[in-house]
Amino acid sequence: MKREQKNTFAKTAMMSAISMAVSASAVADASLVLEEVIVTAQKREQSLQEVPVSVSAVSGEQISSSGIKDLTSLSSYVPNLKINEGPTENGIYIRGLGSGENQGFEQSVGMFVDGVYAGKARQFQAPFLDVGSVEVLRGPQGTLYGKNTIAGSITITSARPTDELEASIMTEYEFEEGGQTTEAIVSGPLAENLAGRIALRYTEADGFMDNTLQDDEEMDTNALAGRVSLLWTPTDELDVLFKYESGNTETAGKNNRIIDAGPYLAAYQAFDPNFEVDEYQRSTSDAETMDIDSESFTLNVSYDLGSHELTSITAYSTFEADDVFDADFSPADVISVKLNQEYEQVSQEFRITSELGDKFDYIAGVYYQSSEFDTNRLLGAGAALAALAADPVLSGAGYTGALATTTGFNSQFSQDSETYAVFGSLSWHPTDDMHWTLGLRYSKEDKEAERSLLISEYLGTSAQTDPAAILDMNILGIFSHDVEGNHTDENLSPSLKFQYDVNSDVMLYASLSKAYKSGGYSEPGTTGDELGEYNPIVGAPTTFDFDQEEALAFEVGGKTTLLDGAAVLNFALFRTEYDDLQVSTYDGISFVVGNAAKAISQGIEIDGMVRLSESLTMTGSMSYLDATYDEFANANCTYAQNLVTPVGCTQDLGGETLANAPEWTANLAFDHVMALSDNLELMSHIDFSYTDDQYLASDLDERSLQDDYTLVNARVALSNSEGNWEVALLGKNLTDEEYFTMGGDAGFQDGAFFAFSGAPRTVAIQVKLSM
Repeated sequence: MKREQKNTFAKTAMMSAISMAVSASAVADASLVLEEVIVTAQKREQSLQEVPVSVSAVSGEQISSSGIKDLTSLSSYVPNLKINEGPTENGIYIRGLGSGENQGFEQSVGMFVDGVYAGKARQFQAPFLDVGSVEVLRGPQGTLYGKNTIAGSITITSARPTDELEASIMTEYEFEEGGQTTEAIVSGPLAENLAGRIALRYTEADGFMDNTLQDDEEMDTNALAGRVSLLWTPTDELDVLFKYESGNTETAGKNNRIIDAGPYLAAYQAFDPNFEVDEYQRSTSDAETMDIDSESFTLNVSYDLGSHELTSITAYSTFEADDVFDADFSPADVISVKLNQEYEQVSQEFRITSELGDKFDYIAGVYYQSSEFDTNRLLGAGAALAALAADPVLSGAGYTGALATTTGFNSQFSQDSETYAVFGSLSWHPTDDMHWTLGLRYSKEDKEAERSLLISEYLGTSAQTDPAAILDMNILGIFSHDVEGNHTDENLSPSLKFQYDVNSDVMLYASLSKAYKSGGYSEPGTTGDELGEYNPIVGAPTTFDFDQEEALAFEVGGKTTLLDGAAVLNFALFRTEYDDLQVSTYDGISFVVGNAAKAISQGIEIDGMVRLSESLTMTGSMSYLDATYDEFANANCTYAQNLVTPVGCTQDLGGETLANAPEWTANLAFDHVMALSDNLELMSHIDFSYTDDQYLASDLDERSLQDDYTLVNARVALSNSEGNWEVALLGKNLTDEEYFTMGGDAGFQDGAFFAFSGAPRTVAIQVKLSM
């Protein structure tokens, strides 16, 4: 592996930050003091430098100046955070831990939008519309945030209505692909004690992938999202915030492509003479589409009782998504999939928070959530599957190539879930410098699920009647079945933190915590789970249910303020041990879920900021990560391993690295403000983000090994001193690095391999008018 030959950027980024901070110490004065960053990582407003948690905070202003538009863009600016796109879901990883893709479960990194847990990534279509702040908490957050925060949490807070009238409109045009985005915001008073805010965004883009068979630029996107917020403050003690959000996203195509044709290059070119394994070029037999509609309602009520604050968060959210995707990722008509998803969630949280006391303070609350999730998956096995019968694994299993052209299956999945939780956190301050915090959360979750699969006609719901077609599907490992299950998870998630204030500028902390991720049921699957039900040569039961996973985390860290307030430097050393880790692996048909026995994630994170002058600020971060499977005896095999053992192959990944876990990551950014005249101001931003080599597929196929790369982004903006207008030039991936974010085996074409491409260089102009 390349890990022995490291790119020097990761190791020099923070060293340059430290050396520049030291050189600036001689000129540090009051005018260089950094603004205090306020976070809500512990469910109350506190200074970032006083919170004993490894957390990165990104303000709405930073999101705008850095050109961050979505979660995938955010991951370049936060240590040990990776977010990638999959065929139908985003994968979110913190410190190498995440769930991958499977519609049947939630991510191991919990996402919260305005205090509401998002069990599915598609609940909120535009979380970065009119953002107030984003906080990324690394490591298990089971006590205050609850289930499914076993690797960390992402908290997004929308901008609130304002007491004074303000309005803005921003339009952006991207030169390379012709994409355009328009965003409009109006906020201000509506009546006495009542303020409102409206935010709208419309985006259209052609995409950067050239689909030679569909003769189209992909992924073509049209998205509309809107949010209405009302803030009612009838008294100084009562604060009522209502929010309604709705969004629709329609796309044509994907940004994945075949990166290794294996033995099928000639076959692919027979279907598409223009097929090539080339950057930003793809070819699919299906015209892929995605259509998502979502809406949500949130009511947040806060009441000040003097020494206590009562908080109630009531939320309802729903989405419906229709996907058509080419599951073989190639021009051959092998596997086509239509997937419909419907999700509905209701949640309620009550919380009481005491004021910070001399000796004791606390937070306590209760939480309830119910959800319903339904999918309808149609798969069509096309005529090309027979033409590709030379596949060594298929022929080794007895496949004859006699596949009927009107064959497929219809799989339906339904899951109902209810969650109850009681939580609390008690802090004791025996001295002014010493602080202990004990937290505990009890959770109970009930789940019921069922899945049925019917071998059917091509992309249809009618039962297949041709015995030969049924036999061919059986040989491919697909069997009609009905499975159902129900179970209850109960868990206690304790935490203990110790914080010591060395002085007003140095804080050290240590923490010990446990967290869990609930078990559940696998939405995709081509067989039931009964032993002996299938032909032992070609069919094997797949797991319908999977167990909860648990984590035990240790962390020590420190937060320091340097140069009389002109710089901050924070660090964290961590080790997290995971039991029964839930792993989603793509097997060429679907993402199969299993519980890896054990995994360990450990490392160090450093981040800092220094104001070098009144006009120049530098921000840097660096992380080292060692994330490995401690035990994983029955992992899916790679293509090369399947050639040796065509049937029943497994591999032992004990001691091997986790996928999506680069050893080194680093970020370095500079922000400069310069007055050109009494009325004109020039603002410039440039950042460099380095990602070490990493595997993109959970089976650690060598073809999924992504080399290390560095992305360079920049923004230059001209505005008037009153802030009434701004014109900016924005560049992303300026060095035009080609890199991949996720990969796997192409369906039923062992030897072929696909991957999702990151965006190439883009250059855009932004114009913003404000009042």
